[in-house]
Order: sequence, then C-alpha cells, then structure tokens
Amino acid sequence: MRKKKRYGWSLDKKSFWLGVTSILIIIIVIGSLALRALSEYGLTVYLNSEEIAKSIQEQVMLYAEQEIPQMIEDAKAEIPRIIESEVQAQLSDRMEIAGFVFTMPAELVEQLTKNMQSNVAKTTGKILDGLNTHILTNQLGNNVYEMVKQAITGELQSQTLQVYFFDRIPVKVRLRVK
Repeated sequence: MRKKKRYGWSLDKKSFWLGVTSILIIIIVIGSLALRALSEYGLTVYLNSEEIAKSIQEQVMLYAEQEIPQMIEDAKAEIPRIIESEVQAQLSDRMEIAGFVFTMPAELVEQLTKNMQSNVAKTTGKILDGLNTHILTNQLGNNVYEMVKQAITGELQSQTLQVYFFDRIPVKVRLRVK
C-alpha cells in the first residue's frame, strides 16, 4: 500500500477545538473583566448641547413653517364669531347724552353692530395677513434653541443614571454636557 502524499497544511481536530475553546474562554474572561470595571467605575457619556439644541431648533422651525400659516387662517376664521359675541355684550340700545337717555331703534343698533363687526374683522384680518411668518418662525426657533440649551446644561449636567445591562448588571452612567 502506498501512502498518499499530503500537500499543504493539515487540520488536527483536537488542536482546532482546543484553540476555539481557548479563544472563547479568553473572550469570556475579558468581557467579564470589562463588565466588572464598567459596573464599578461607570461610564461617562458626553452630550453636545449645541448639536442637540440646533437639531431641535431645526425641527421646530420646520414644523412652525408648515403650521403657522394654517393657524393664522384658523384665527381669521374665528374672528367674526369672537367679535360678534364681544360687540353684542358691549352695545346697548340705550344711549345717554348730557343726562338724557335715548333709546335707539333696533335697526340702527343692528346696523352699527354689523358695521363695527365688519370693520374690526377686516382690520384684524389685515393685521394677520401682514404677519411675517418667516420672522415668527425664526423667533420661535431661537427661543426653543435657548430653552433647550439651558435645559440640557442645567438639568443633565453631572447627572448620574443607573442602567442595567442584561437586566442584571448595574452600570453608572454619568452625563457631561459640552
């Protein structure tokens, strides 16, 4: 019988499984040490308040650009109803001049009411139409930016949270705001 010649390397099963087992044990030991160090010393997470505030500002401004025109239109639609209730509560058919009380005819009161409502509605509508939504959007965005930045800096700076890995290993997470 002839022996076959082997070219290249050969795989010894015992050595292979010994190597795989050794590597797994090393990975488990290193992972356990890392988790222990992590749970003992904690983890520090750095938050960039500038980036967070800018991101939220952009989102609010996009939303405001879409919603403010509709809000203005909704307000313009409500103006006649609001004016009607306010004017009726303030106008009376009785008028006093120099101590004399006069009763105005109902048609005159009705005409005065309609004219007053119409004028106030037109004027208020013109005011709302004249609003620059771009300026409103920018002001809202800038206000939100400042509020978020102050809130993050004030509320989250040096906070420590307890987080559980695998629902068992407690890890302290410290927040630092840049």
